[in-house]
Amino acid sequence: MSTGILPFLTAPYPLRRSVAADWAFVLGPGIFVALFLLFFQPFGTADFQHPHKQAFLAGYGVVIAAAGFIIVYIAPRLFPGWFDEERWTVGKHILLLLSSFGIAIAGCYFYKDWFLGHSLSWRGFMGFFPLALSIALFPIVGIVAGAYIRRLKHYASGAEMANQRVNHREEVASPDLITLADESGRPALEVHATDLLFLRAADNYVEVFYLLDGQPARTMIRNTLSVMEKILPPGHFFRCHRSFLVNLNRVERLSGNAQGYRLHFGGVAELSAPVARGRNAELLSLLG
Repeated sequence: MSTGILPFLTAPYPLRRSVAADWAFVLGPGIFVALFLLFFQPFGTADFQHPHKQAFLAGYGVVIAAAGFIIVYIAPRLFPGWFDEERWTVGKHILLLLSSFGIAIAGCYFYKDWFLGHSLSWRGFMGFFPLALSIALFPIVGIVAGAYIRRLKHYASGAEMANQRVNHREEVASPDLITLADESGRPALEVHATDLLFLRAADNYVEVFYLLDGQPARTMIRNTLSVMEKILPPGHFFRCHRSFLVNLNRVERLSGNAQGYRLHFGGVAELSAPVARGRNAELLSLLG
Protein backbone atom coordinates (compact mmCIF):
# COMPACT_ATOMS: atom_id res chain seq x y z
CA MET A 1 0.00 0.00 0.00
CA SER A 2 1.27 3.46 -0.92
CA THR A 3 2.03 5.76 1.97
CA GLY A 4 2.30 9.51 2.10
CA ILE A 5 0.12 12.59 2.00
CA LEU A 6 -0.74 12.55 -1.73
CA PRO A 7 -1.96 8.90 -1.86
CA PHE A 8 -4.05 9.57 1.23
CA LEU A 9 -5.63 12.75 -0.18
CA THR A 10 -6.39 11.10 -3.55
CA ALA A 11 -7.80 7.89 -2.03
CA PRO A 12 -11.50 7.18 -2.81
CA TYR A 13 -13.99 8.39 -0.23
CA PRO A 14 -17.81 8.15 -0.15
CA LEU A 15 -19.83 11.22 -1.07
CA ARG A 16 -23.46 10.19 -1.41
CA ARG A 17 -25.46 9.74 1.76
CA SER A 18 -29.09 9.23 2.66
CA VAL A 19 -31.55 12.13 2.75
CA ALA A 20 -31.73 11.71 6.52
CA ALA A 21 -27.94 11.96 6.82
CA ASP A 22 -27.90 15.08 4.63
CA TRP A 23 -30.48 16.84 6.78
CA ALA A 24 -28.67 15.75 9.93
CA PHE A 25 -25.55 17.43 8.51
CA VAL A 26 -27.58 20.58 7.76
CA LEU A 27 -29.66 20.86 10.93
CA GLY A 28 -27.62 19.01 13.56
CA PRO A 29 -24.77 21.54 14.07
CA GLY A 30 -27.18 24.49 13.89
CA ILE A 31 -29.52 23.05 16.52
CA PHE A 32 -26.60 22.11 18.77
CA VAL A 33 -25.02 25.57 18.59
CA ALA A 34 -28.34 27.35 19.14
CA LEU A 35 -29.20 25.24 22.20
CA PHE A 36 -25.65 25.49 23.56
CA LEU A 37 -25.67 29.28 23.34
CA LEU A 38 -29.18 29.61 24.77
CA PHE A 39 -28.65 27.33 27.76
CA PHE A 40 -25.01 27.89 28.68
CA GLN A 41 -24.43 31.41 27.28
CA PRO A 42 -20.62 31.12 27.03
CA PHE A 43 -18.03 33.61 25.74
CA GLY A 44 -19.41 36.47 27.79
CA THR A 45 -22.94 36.24 26.39
CA ALA A 46 -24.33 35.74 29.91
CA ASP A 47 -23.52 39.41 30.64
CA PHE A 48 -24.69 40.60 27.23
CA GLN A 49 -27.87 42.66 27.41
CA HIS A 50 -30.23 43.11 24.46
CA PRO A 51 -34.05 43.16 24.17
CA HIS A 52 -33.88 40.36 21.59
CA LYS A 53 -31.02 38.43 23.14
CA GLN A 54 -32.64 34.98 22.79
CA ALA A 55 -33.42 35.52 19.11
CA PHE A 56 -29.89 36.83 18.57
CA LEU A 57 -28.28 33.75 20.09
CA ALA A 58 -30.62 31.36 18.27
CA GLY A 59 -29.76 33.13 15.03
CA TYR A 60 -26.25 31.68 15.12
CA GLY A 61 -27.80 28.24 14.75
CA VAL A 62 -29.77 29.42 11.72
CA VAL A 63 -26.61 30.80 10.10
CA ILE A 64 -24.73 27.52 10.68
CA ALA A 65 -27.63 25.48 9.29
CA ALA A 66 -27.69 27.74 6.22
CA ALA A 67 -23.98 27.04 5.66
CA GLY A 68 -24.68 23.30 5.74
CA PHE A 69 -27.58 23.75 3.30
CA ILE A 70 -25.31 25.60 0.86
CA ILE A 71 -22.76 22.78 0.95
CA VAL A 72 -25.22 19.88 0.72
CA TYR A 73 -27.86 21.20 -1.68
CA ILE A 74 -26.69 24.34 -3.49
CA ALA A 75 -23.01 23.65 -4.25
CA PRO A 76 -23.69 20.27 -6.00
CA ARG A 77 -26.15 22.01 -8.31
CA LEU A 78 -23.73 24.81 -9.10
CA PHE A 79 -20.77 22.45 -9.66
CA PRO A 80 -22.24 19.05 -10.63
CA GLY A 81 -19.06 17.86 -12.31
CA TRP A 82 -17.04 18.31 -9.14
CA PHE A 83 -19.52 16.37 -6.98
CA ASP A 84 -19.01 13.04 -8.73
CA GLU A 85 -18.86 10.09 -6.33
CA GLU A 86 -16.72 8.03 -8.71
CA ARG A 87 -14.03 10.73 -8.41
CA TRP A 88 -14.67 11.76 -4.83
CA THR A 89 -11.58 11.57 -2.63
CA VAL A 90 -10.39 12.10 0.92
CA GLY A 91 -8.91 15.45 -0.09
CA LYS A 92 -12.17 16.64 -1.64
CA HIS A 93 -14.08 15.65 1.48
CA ILE A 94 -11.68 17.53 3.73
CA LEU A 95 -12.05 20.58 1.49
CA LEU A 96 -15.84 20.22 1.56
CA LEU A 97 -15.99 20.15 5.37
CA LEU A 98 -13.50 23.00 5.62
CA SER A 99 -15.62 25.03 3.19
CA SER A 100 -18.74 24.35 5.27
CA PHE A 101 -16.92 25.50 8.40
CA GLY A 102 -15.55 28.57 6.61
CA ILE A 103 -18.99 29.62 5.34
CA ALA A 104 -20.44 29.12 8.82
CA ILE A 105 -17.69 31.15 10.52
CA ALA A 106 -17.91 33.97 7.98
CA GLY A 107 -21.69 33.99 8.23
CA CYS A 108 -21.62 34.17 12.03
CA TYR A 109 -19.05 36.97 11.97
CA PHE A 110 -21.11 39.18 9.66
CA TYR A 111 -24.40 38.13 11.28
CA LYS A 112 -23.21 39.55 14.61
CA ASP A 113 -22.36 42.94 13.10
CA TRP A 114 -25.60 43.05 11.08
CA PHE A 115 -27.87 42.14 14.00
CA LEU A 116 -26.23 44.58 16.41
CA GLY A 117 -26.07 47.36 13.84
CA HIS A 118 -22.27 47.58 13.86
CA SER A 119 -20.32 48.64 10.82
CA LEU A 120 -18.65 45.71 9.05
CA SER A 121 -14.94 45.48 9.80
CA TRP A 122 -13.14 43.75 6.94
CA ARG A 123 -9.78 44.25 8.66
CA GLY A 124 -11.05 42.46 11.76
CA PHE A 125 -12.55 39.72 9.63
CA MET A 126 -9.32 39.11 7.67
CA GLY A 127 -7.44 38.81 10.95
CA PHE A 128 -9.96 36.43 12.49
CA PHE A 129 -11.06 34.20 9.59
CA PRO A 130 -7.70 32.58 8.59
CA LEU A 131 -6.91 31.82 12.22
CA ALA A 132 -10.28 30.14 12.82
CA LEU A 133 -9.96 28.16 9.58
CA SER A 134 -6.44 26.95 10.42
CA ILE A 135 -7.58 25.80 13.86
CA ALA A 136 -10.48 23.86 12.31
CA LEU A 137 -8.25 22.12 9.76
CA PHE A 138 -6.66 19.67 12.20
CA PRO A 139 -9.84 18.24 13.77
CA ILE A 140 -11.48 18.01 10.32
CA VAL A 141 -8.51 16.06 8.93
CA GLY A 142 -8.57 13.82 12.01
CA ILE A 143 -12.30 13.09 11.66
CA VAL A 144 -12.04 12.27 7.95
CA ALA A 145 -8.89 10.17 8.41
CA GLY A 146 -10.51 8.15 11.18
CA ALA A 147 -13.64 7.52 9.11
CA TYR A 148 -11.52 6.62 6.08
CA ILE A 149 -9.48 4.04 8.01
CA ARG A 150 -12.59 2.44 9.52
CA ARG A 151 -14.34 2.19 6.15
CA LEU A 152 -11.25 0.89 4.39
CA LYS A 153 -10.73 -1.88 6.95
CA HIS A 154 -14.42 -2.81 6.89
CA TYR A 155 -14.75 -3.12 3.12
CA ALA A 156 -11.31 -4.66 2.57
CA SER A 157 -11.99 -7.44 5.07
CA GLY A 158 -15.52 -7.88 3.72
CA ALA A 159 -14.20 -8.23 0.17
CA GLU A 160 -11.68 -10.82 1.30
CA MET A 161 -14.40 -12.95 2.88
CA ALA A 162 -16.72 -12.46 -0.11
CA ASN A 163 -14.01 -13.62 -2.51
CA GLN A 164 -13.86 -16.92 -0.68
CA ARG A 165 -17.54 -17.36 -1.45
CA VAL A 166 -17.08 -16.29 -5.07
CA ASN A 167 -14.29 -18.81 -5.61
CA HIS A 168 -16.46 -21.68 -4.34
CA ARG A 169 -19.87 -20.72 -5.69
CA GLU A 170 -21.72 -22.73 -8.30
CA GLU A 171 -22.33 -20.89 -11.54
CA VAL A 172 -26.01 -20.44 -12.40
CA ALA A 173 -26.93 -21.74 -15.84
CA SER A 174 -27.69 -18.88 -18.24
CA PRO A 175 -29.64 -18.82 -21.51
CA ASP A 176 -27.39 -19.15 -24.57
CA LEU A 177 -28.40 -15.98 -26.40
CA ILE A 178 -29.82 -12.69 -25.15
CA THR A 179 -31.42 -10.06 -27.39
CA LEU A 180 -31.29 -6.48 -26.16
CA ALA A 181 -33.75 -4.05 -27.73
CA ASP A 182 -33.89 -0.26 -28.01
CA GLU A 183 -36.72 1.92 -26.71
CA SER A 184 -38.78 1.16 -29.82
CA GLY A 185 -38.52 -2.57 -29.24
CA ARG A 186 -36.17 -3.16 -32.16
CA PRO A 187 -33.36 -5.67 -31.58
CA ALA A 188 -30.12 -3.74 -31.02
CA LEU A 189 -27.68 -6.43 -29.88
CA GLU A 190 -27.55 -10.21 -29.68
CA VAL A 191 -24.97 -11.53 -27.28
CA HIS A 192 -24.25 -14.83 -25.56
CA ALA A 193 -25.11 -14.61 -21.87
CA THR A 194 -21.64 -15.84 -20.91
CA ASP A 195 -20.10 -12.92 -22.82
CA LEU A 196 -22.26 -10.20 -21.26
CA LEU A 197 -20.39 -8.41 -18.46
CA PHE A 198 -22.50 -5.49 -17.27
CA LEU A 199 -24.70 -2.59 -18.37
CA ARG A 200 -24.27 1.02 -17.32
CA ALA A 201 -26.80 3.86 -17.52
CA ALA A 202 -25.64 6.83 -19.60
CA ASP A 203 -28.32 9.55 -19.74
CA ASN A 204 -30.93 8.29 -22.25
CA TYR A 205 -28.74 5.37 -23.29
CA VAL A 206 -27.40 2.16 -21.84
CA GLU A 207 -23.77 1.17 -22.34
CA VAL A 208 -23.44 -2.58 -22.79
CA PHE A 209 -20.05 -4.08 -21.94
CA TYR A 210 -19.44 -7.56 -23.31
CA LEU A 211 -16.82 -9.82 -24.84
CA LEU A 212 -16.57 -10.19 -28.60
CA ASP A 213 -14.25 -13.00 -29.68
CA GLY A 214 -12.69 -12.85 -26.23
CA GLN A 215 -11.97 -9.10 -26.42
CA PRO A 216 -13.81 -6.36 -24.50
CA ALA A 217 -16.42 -4.52 -26.54
CA ARG A 218 -18.99 -1.83 -25.86
CA THR A 219 -22.14 -0.66 -27.57
CA MET A 220 -24.71 2.05 -26.83
CA ILE A 221 -28.43 1.32 -26.91
CA ARG A 222 -31.07 4.02 -26.55
CA ASN A 223 -33.10 2.71 -23.64
CA THR A 224 -33.20 2.79 -19.86
CA LEU A 225 -31.53 0.48 -17.40
CA SER A 226 -34.89 -0.26 -15.78
CA VAL A 227 -36.26 -1.58 -19.08
CA MET A 228 -33.12 -3.65 -19.64
CA GLU A 229 -33.48 -5.11 -16.16
CA LYS A 230 -36.89 -6.48 -17.17
CA ILE A 231 -35.49 -7.94 -20.41
CA LEU A 232 -32.60 -9.80 -18.79
CA PRO A 233 -33.31 -13.14 -17.07
CA PRO A 234 -33.73 -12.80 -13.27
CA GLY A 235 -31.27 -14.63 -11.07
CA HIS A 236 -28.40 -14.05 -13.48
CA PHE A 237 -28.28 -10.25 -13.49
CA PHE A 238 -28.26 -7.95 -10.47
CA ARG A 239 -28.83 -4.18 -10.10
CA CYS A 240 -25.83 -3.53 -7.86
CA HIS A 241 -26.08 0.26 -8.24
CA ARG A 242 -28.59 2.71 -9.64
CA SER A 243 -26.42 2.97 -12.76
CA PHE A 244 -25.10 -0.61 -13.07
CA LEU A 245 -26.63 -3.98 -13.90
CA VAL A 246 -24.14 -6.84 -13.70
CA ASN A 247 -23.89 -10.47 -14.80
CA LEU A 248 -23.34 -12.36 -11.56
CA ASN A 249 -21.78 -15.30 -13.41
CA ARG A 250 -19.08 -12.98 -14.70
CA VAL A 251 -18.10 -11.55 -11.31
CA GLU A 252 -14.58 -12.82 -10.72
CA ARG A 253 -13.77 -11.02 -7.49
CA LEU A 254 -14.66 -8.13 -5.20
CA SER A 255 -12.39 -5.35 -4.01
CA GLY A 256 -13.07 -2.92 -1.21
CA ASN A 257 -12.07 0.65 -0.45
CA ALA A 258 -13.52 3.42 1.72
CA GLN A 259 -16.31 4.00 -0.83
CA GLY A 260 -17.51 0.40 -0.64
CA TYR A 261 -17.26 -2.70 -2.80
CA ARG A 262 -16.41 -2.93 -6.48
CA LEU A 263 -17.09 -5.90 -8.74
CA HIS A 264 -14.44 -7.11 -11.18
CA PHE A 265 -15.17 -9.29 -14.18
CA GLY A 266 -13.40 -12.28 -15.65
CA GLY A 267 -11.59 -11.58 -18.89
CA VAL A 268 -11.50 -7.79 -18.46
CA ALA A 269 -9.34 -6.79 -15.51
CA GLU A 270 -9.63 -3.04 -16.09
CA LEU A 271 -13.45 -2.93 -15.95
CA SER A 272 -15.29 -2.77 -12.65
CA ALA A 273 -18.69 -1.75 -11.24
CA PRO A 274 -19.44 -0.08 -7.90
CA VAL A 275 -21.89 -1.56 -5.42
CA ALA A 276 -24.38 0.74 -3.72
CA ARG A 277 -24.00 0.43 0.03
CA GLY A 278 -27.68 -0.41 0.39
CA ARG A 279 -27.26 -3.44 -1.89
CA ASN A 280 -24.27 -5.01 -0.12
CA ALA A 281 -26.15 -7.61 1.90
CA GLU A 282 -28.27 -8.79 -1.05
CA LEU A 283 -25.26 -9.03 -3.33
CA LEU A 284 -23.19 -11.02 -0.85
CA SER A 285 -26.13 -13.36 -0.33
CA LEU A 286 -26.49 -13.95 -4.07
CA LEU A 287 -22.75 -14.54 -4.52
CA GLY A 288 -22.74 -16.93 -1.57
